[in-house]
Amino acid sequence: MKMSREEGADMVSSYLGVVREEVDLTFVATNEVHLKHSFLQTIYKEKQTFAEKMIAENKPMHVVKLYRERSARAFMLHLVCCTIFNNKSSYYADVVYLQYFHDLSCVHEWNWGAAALVHLQHYLDHGSAVSTTQMAGYMSFPQGWIIAHFPRLSVWVDAPNYAENMPLNANVVPGQGHKDATVYRSSLDNIQTYDCVFSPYDAHRQVRSLINACWFSGWLRCGKLKGKHLPELVLRQFQHVQCIPRNPNTSATPGMNLCEIDRVFMEELELRMIDEEMRGQPVASPRDTEPGYMSWFYRVSHPIMRPVQAPGSPPRPPNLEV
Repeated sequence: MKMSREEGADMVSSYLGVVREEVDLTFVATNEVHLKHSFLQTIYKEKQTFAEKMIAENKPMHVVKLYRERSARAFMLHLVCCTIFNNKSSYYADVVYLQYFHDLSCVHEWNWGAAALVHLQHYLDHGSAVSTTQMAGYMSFPQGWIIAHFPRLSVWVDAPNYAENMPLNANVVPGQGHKDATVYRSSLDNIQTYDCVFSPYDAHRQVRSLINACWFSGWLRCGKLKGKHLPELVLRQFQHVQCIPRNPNTSATPGMNLCEIDRVFMEELELRMIDEEMRGQPVASPRDTEPGYMSWFYRVSHPIMRPVQAPGSPPRPPNLEV
């Protein structure tokens, strides 16, 4: 998703009204086509002040609108780069995302959820490496998922001001606890069926209904980044009996380029949905699985792929359950 410094400087100068010399100095300071968060904060405050001054001086409304739009672009670039497009540095924003705010009237039409998911998956790929010690991306996604599915593992507490019409992630706030990953790993290895909430979203469907697009199976992309979206891996979260999933390469063909991904969305979107037959039977119990699933799961589960020395034997490991 990189662009040249020349392209980035032109974009910042045109969209935010910053002189080229100042932009060039900022790029030198960050050593990339990036803007510091503090720099963006200065821009959107400054442009908003100019807009208010133009109103006070009875300047034409198109001049006021120009400053307001520049302020809004700087604010929204700062917002998305602190949240859904967060990087490991936590102090700069990538200028490439400024292109999404060229036409402010179209901002609401962007699929920000898919973009955030792809960006997060990009960092999760790096996070799966043993040597990785730091994560980035929209961390509210994995944090909310973990808390919703494994409430007994979490040191988070209920949010006092939570209302049912809010997003599900808003119902908890950070608590006090340790950050030792090995303890959580051990807890997951010893987890019991009753410790997991298989379908935590059922009671929230009246607030956020399940849209048909959630059944899409294949590649998602954001700019030059791409990530797999495979709902067949988690059918229990959709209240269907979990089956042994098909090979991910069937839905997300390896090596698919960005043009091919776009073509799928334009021409084959309906064909890529998980249909009623593939979803299988509705669950009677959230733990329902088809025959043979647990045997398959044990062969691919993380204690087999990456064995560790647990402090004690798991009370009911998957192989004994089989």
